[in-house]
Amino acid sequence: MLLSGDPVTSPTLEAVYTRLLAHFGRLHGPLAVRPWWPIFGDDPAFEILVGAVLVQQTRWETVEQVVQRLLAADLLSPVALVQVAAADLVPLLRPVAFYPQKATGLRALAEYLVTKYQGRTATLLARPLDALRAELLALPRIGSETCDVTMLYGGGHPVFVVDAYTRRLFARVGPAPHQHEPERWHRDRYEQVRQTIEATLTELVPAEPPVALYAEFHAQINEVCVRYCLARPRCDGPPSRRVYSRQDGRESYLDRADGCPLRKICRYYCEEQGDATSRASVDRNRGKPA
Repeated sequence: MLLSGDPVTSPTLEAVYTRLLAHFGRLHGPLAVRPWWPIFGDDPAFEILVGAVLVQQTRWETVEQVVQRLLAADLLSPVALVQVAAADLVPLLRPVAFYPQKATGLRALAEYLVTKYQGRTATLLARPLDALRAELLALPRIGSETCDVTMLYGGGHPVFVVDAYTRRLFARVGPAPHQHEPERWHRDRYEQVRQTIEATLTELVPAEPPVALYAEFHAQINEVCVRYCLARPRCDGPPSRRVYSRQDGRESYLDRADGCPLRKICRYYCEEQGDATSRASVDRNRGKPA
C-alpha cells in the first residue's frame, strides 16, 4: 500500500483506456452489445446533433426522453422541425436545461440545414474537418464540445471530445504528459487539452483508427465517471445505480459491487489510501509513551 510521500507511478492514456475497455467492454461501434449512444430515429446525423445540443448541462436520461418525444411527434428531422414555431417546441423540450433557448436554437439549426443543405445533416457533416468545425461553431447553441461531439459521432471525424468528465478523470488519475501538473487537465483551454490527448494517443495507440479510438475512449470516460468517478467518488464501489438509458440491459450495472477499474493506477486513489494509512498510524501511536 502506498504511504504518504511515496511516489505515484504515472499511467499512460493507453493504460487508462485498456483498463476501462477490459472493465466495461465495447460501448461504441459494431461490437458494442449495448451502444453507448442509442439512435432511435432514421436520421442518425440530425439526432446526434439534437442530442448534443440538448445534453448541455442536462442529464442524458432527460435528453433521451425528449428525443423520443420529438420522434413520437414526427419532429426529429430538420424539414419537420422547421415547420414548427420555437414556442411550440418549448413544452416538448421541458425539463432540459435552458429549454426555451434550446428550442429557439434547434429551430434555427433546422432552418439552416433546410436552407443550405436541403435538410441533409449528413451532407453538412461530410465537409472537410476544418471547414466543418468553423461552420458548426458559427451556428447557434454550438460551442467547442458540442461541435466536436457532432463531428466525431455524427460525421466520423477524428476529433477527441473534451468534456467535464474528461477533465475530472484525468486530473484525478494523473496520466502523462501532465503527470507532474495534473491540475492542467482542468486549467488548460479546450483546444490545448484536445490536442494534447490526440497527439498522445496517436503516439501510443497507432494501430487503432483514430475515429474508433476517440469515440470508444470518450464513451469509456463517460461511463466510468457516471459509475465511479463522480463528484464524490466511489473508488471502492459499489458503482452508481443510475440508469441513464432506456435501452434493454442498461440496468445490468445495478447488481455490480466492484470498484473503479482505475484504482491501482489512479493518483487520487493512491494518495487517499496513503493519507488514510498515515492517519491510522498516527491514531495507533497516539497516547503511547515516548
